[in-house]
Order: sequence, then C-alpha cells, then structure tokens
Amino acid sequence: MKLRLLLALSAFLLCDAKLAGLKQIIPSNELPPNPTQNTQALRLLQFDTKNAKTRRITDQYKVRQRREVFDSKSYESSLTWAHSERLDENGDAVLRWVNSDSSITFRLEARTRGYVGLGFNSGRNMRGADLVVAWVDDRNGNAQILDCHGLEFEYRAVADDVQNYELISGYQNDTHTTIEFRRLLDTCDRQDFVIGEDTTQILWALGPPGSDGQLPKHVQSGTRPLRLLQPLSKPDDASLMQWDVRLRDLKIPHVMATLFWCKIFKAPELSKKHHMVGYEPIIDSRPIKNGRPMLEKNSLSPVHHMVLYECAEDPDDYAWNEWSKGDGYYGPNKPSEWAICATPVAAWAMGSKGEFLPENVGIPIGKRGGASFYMLEVHYDNQALHEVLDSSGIRIHYTPRLRAHDAALLGAGIGVSALHVIPPKQRQYRTVGICGSECTKTMIPDDGITIVSVLLHAHGTAKKISLKHIRGNDELPRVSEENSYDVRYQQSRIVPGGRKFLKGDTLITECTYDSTGRDKPILGGYSATQEMCLSFVLYYPRTPLAGCYSMTPAKEFFETFGVREFYGVDMTQVENTFLSSSYVEYPNLPSDQGKESEEGGMQGDDQGVGFMKELVIKEPLEFGQKTFMAHLNEMPWSEVLLTEQIEKTLYRGMHMTFCKKNDDSWGAMFFLLRDNQSHVSQRKEVFDLIRSITMQSTTRLV
Repeated sequence: MKLRLLLALSAFLLCDAKLAGLKQIIPSNELPPNPTQNTQALRLLQFDTKNAKTRRITDQYKVRQRREVFDSKSYESSLTWAHSERLDENGDAVLRWVNSDSSITFRLEARTRGYVGLGFNSGRNMRGADLVVAWVDDRNGNAQILDCHGLEFEYRAVADDVQNYELISGYQNDTHTTIEFRRLLDTCDRQDFVIGEDTTQILWALGPPGSDGQLPKHVQSGTRPLRLLQPLSKPDDASLMQWDVRLRDLKIPHVMATLFWCKIFKAPELSKKHHMVGYEPIIDSRPIKNGRPMLEKNSLSPVHHMVLYECAEDPDDYAWNEWSKGDGYYGPNKPSEWAICATPVAAWAMGSKGEFLPENVGIPIGKRGGASFYMLEVHYDNQALHEVLDSSGIRIHYTPRLRAHDAALLGAGIGVSALHVIPPKQRQYRTVGICGSECTKTMIPDDGITIVSVLLHAHGTAKKISLKHIRGNDELPRVSEENSYDVRYQQSRIVPGGRKFLKGDTLITECTYDSTGRDKPILGGYSATQEMCLSFVLYYPRTPLAGCYSMTPAKEFFETFGVREFYGVDMTQVENTFLSSSYVEYPNLPSDQGKESEEGGMQGDDQGVGFMKELVIKEPLEFGQKTFMAHLNEMPWSEVLLTEQIEKTLYRGMHMTFCKKNDDSWGAMFFLLRDNQSHVSQRKEVFDLIRSITMQSTTRLV
C-alpha cells in the first residue's frame, strides 16, 4: 500500500498535477519573476533530472527527522491568528495566518476530505510558483505535506530539492481538512517564493474526497491576491460606534455602462468631537429580473469604488439639510454648491475589506473639529449592462476616545482626464503625476506633516505603482510602492514609523502599465476600461489641502502626437475644456444618459473622450480631416522607437500642477518643466517619426 501511495504521488507530481485552476489559467503578466526562483533549473531539457529528484525525495519522505506527518484525529490550534481571508466566495477555502519578523505560519481550512494545495506567485498561475500539497490519510489520520514548485515552461509541479515547509498539524472531520504549517519568509532556496511587502497571488486547489496521496485532478481551484505582511486589520476597541452612509434603492439602468451617483449625508449629532478610525464597505446590489430585485448568491455587484468626502462649512444649513433628505444626483448633474465637498475621508475600491487607521491618528467628526455634512460618491461599473437595484455604501467606525493626532486624506497623482494616455501593446509603459513644491510651499505648515499610510489606486492594466518623495534635488526612499499591483485587491499600506514631509517637498505618483492585451490606446477616466494613477495619502496634522495633481498641458499633449491645430477651436479653449467639466451635457436619468461607448452602453462621465472624438485636425495637413481619436487609434503603436519617445516626452516634459483646497478653491497652479531643451528636441523627434511612418504607410497604399 505504501508503494502504491508513493507511485501515485509521483504520478501526480510528474504528469497531471494542475493546481490553481489550470483550465482557466490567466496568462502571466510577465513582470520580473520572484528573485529566488531558479528558472534556469526548470528548462524542458532537465525534466528527467527533475523527475529523478522528485522520486528520491518521495522515497525518503516518511523517514525525514522533521515533522512532516502529524497523527491527530482531534486537534484545536493554540495559535492566535492575526489574519483570516476567504479564498473563494463560498468560504470553501479559508486561509488564516500570523507572521513574525522572519517566519510565517498558515492554517488552511478546506471543504474537502481530499488533498489541499496552496501556492504563492507573482502571476496568477503556477508557472514558477511555490507550491505546497498536503492531505490527511483517511485510514489513520496522519497528515502529510510536500514542498513543490511549478515548472516555468509547462503547467506541472515537481517536488523541491529541499523541503522548507514544516508541518505543525493536520486533521479532518466529516466535511473539512485542516492543515497548519510554517515556513521562513525568505528560505534562501531558489525554488521558494520570497514573501515580502508586495501583493502575492495565492493559488489554491481542493482534491476530491478520498484522494489521500492518490491526488487526482482537483475539483475546485482559484487565485486570490493578498498582502501577507500587513498590520492587524481591526482595533480591539469596545467604544467603537457605527454610522452607515449608504444609498437606498437606487436603480441602475441597463443602458448605463458607467454611472456616478452622489448623495449628501448629515453627520451624527455628537455633543463633542469624535474620531473616525475606520470604515468598511456595505455592498447591497440586487439584480432586477422580470421587474423584481432578486437576492442571488455570488451575483457580482457593479460597485467599482466609493469615496466619502467631507464638505467645507456653509452658513446655509437649510439647503444642506434638504439635500441630505433627498435621494442624491447623477454625478455630472449634482448642484454646483457641492463642489466644496472636496476632502476625502474614506476611499474604498473593489477588493478591499475596508481600512482601520493607525492607532495614533483619527479623522475628526462632530462638533468643534468635524464637518457637519458629507458627500458619498459611488461609481458603478456596469459593462455587462444589467439592471440593478443598489443600496451600497460605507460603514464608518468612530469613537469618543480621541487619538493623539487629527488626520486627513490627500488625493495626489494624475488629474483624471482623457489627456492621460497609455498606448496599446506595451509591456511596461510609465506615466507620472506630480504634487509640486509650489503647492506644498503654499499649503504645508512650517513644521511639515507626517504621512502614516497610502492607498495606491489604478485600474486593470496597472502592474506597478510607487509614491516617490523628492526634497530639493534628492530623491528620498519611496513612501510606498507596489510591484505586483492587482486591481482585485486594494488595501492601504502603512508607512512604518511615518514619513516626515516638509514644506516645499514634492510627491510623485508613478504608474507602470501592461497594455499588451489591448488593441487601442487607453485613456484616463473613471470607467474600468479606462485608467487612473492616484495616491490617497493619510497624514497629520490636518491642513486645508484636499488634492494635489498634475496633467500634461493640452498644447504639449496634442503636439506630442503630432497635432498643431484643430478646426473651430484654439488650444486655449481646448485646455480650458479639460480643466472643467462644462463640455459635458447629460439629460436626467433614467434614459439617454451620457455618451455611448464603443463597447455599447452609456458612459456616465467620459472625462473628455467624447470631446476628443469631435476635434478635427487642421494642421498638419498629413493628418487633416481626421478626428483626434481616429488619429490616435491609427498610430503605428508597434513601432518601439515611437512609443518609447512618446513615453519619455510625456514623462519628462511639461506638467501643469495644481492643488485644490477643501473649499474647492485653488491653492496654487503652475507649469513645471524639467528640461526645456531636451523636451523640445524629444517632441520634434516624435513628430518627425509620426510623419515619416505615416508617409511610408501612404506610399505603400498607393
């Protein structure tokens, strides 16, 4: 029987083992592999050697001195688990963990009486992944564990040369198998994944009942992005109170692909100042079928992100009280007075469980320090064009126990508009948003501020985001960075010890995108098919600063793509259009909202995309009579030299930076140009390239 068990295990490892949903594998994002993975040792020509090593390890498996077999039919862990996450929507696989400075201990609870598999990788598949497979023998209750890795060039797993996972316990009951094990964060083994600060793709798979060592094909599998080295997610504070800020029965029309909805809320009546210390999402979306909202298990909510803004004080309390009683407004149609709701206090995006602030800071709420009214902005991404009844929002946690510092959130990065362009078919294309020194000289106090956490935000093609800190001519260590960004998992990142940010310092938000799967340029905007590059910075002490962004000036932007003039409008008018939302004209809900997208459905707020489709090029003549969007779509993006020059020109060229106060007034606005001579030269080089390639294409057609 033992021989049959070992042969079956070898067959699993060498032939048909497929962890983590190999039938539905998502292609690798091809970011730099984990530095500890020995990719050279995994080439196809070395399979025979690997197979032999696997057999030797399997043969020696039960005689090793360390605990790799645990005999227990009844066991309760004595460990206190700092974190717990469902790996799937149903909770069939639950992962708990706790870490020290050098090691991490896991507990995997799975709804199966077969084997369980867990993996760690930078991509959403098992290529080069660090894998662990475990099971509990039905006959004797013995748990067993094996350290493996996925091959780089084929979806197969083999046992590691060195077994670095230590079994703590394993047992099963009538429905579940539970395995506890530990490993070092960095095992110094090239076949193991280094667990660090970046987001890790957690791979999981469950075997069928009775698969004790025979390990046939899994019956369930999936991936889940998580940051494993994160602080405790919720404070233990009995004084916490809750305030639910949520919409009520908002009907999302099936014609809307993108919709923004805004509503005013009045703060709780509090006799003294309290502190907001955390928030979590309330997702309540019910699809409407046959005219009735239905509660459906696993139905996907169209809620993409939510931001709660505090509103600056306004002596006209009557109007705000009336607005707080209403249902709210379609985003572009909200009253102009709401512009003073500009300072974010809570920012949630899909994949997040919410946030709790570090223990030394809180955001004021209530009398003598907090705002009286708040605006909730909900973005719905409804590309599937479903009709939905939604009552989603945010639950605010607050306490009368005041913390040491009054904190605030600052939005920074690239101003959201269609002037933010990512070319298609690019593996690593960078864009940058600048919070300039002129703004911080004006708005930051003499003693500076302390940054305590950062939420980095972009959409699906972003792969890396970093927040850089510049003082004078020196770049300091980065405030925060994510080298394996996954839009499905957006949680704030604590800045260890805080970061002192002084008057006149500069913040730079840099995003790197992988657009290899896109055929047309991606423009900046709120839709999930568009892109962003933002940082939400939590800091203390509070200042009047609400946002600090930059964008490429319109004239520089269009000239970078070879366009000098449009019919019927000059560049100053074009620039003013992108600095305001006055060009957007939308009728009221529920019909004919917004602009129709190329994918179908209405885009509720296109941030200038529709305007670009109306701009007809006048100069140069080579591009004449085309709309700018047609010109952009027809550019030869496969020409590497062209895209590299465009990236360099927009990245290092002129940026219009501006900062917004919490009452919607401007703190400062100015133009920043790093290297004028180089910028002019680069822009001319891009134009010459575009014209040369266009002329070659025209000649070939003739």
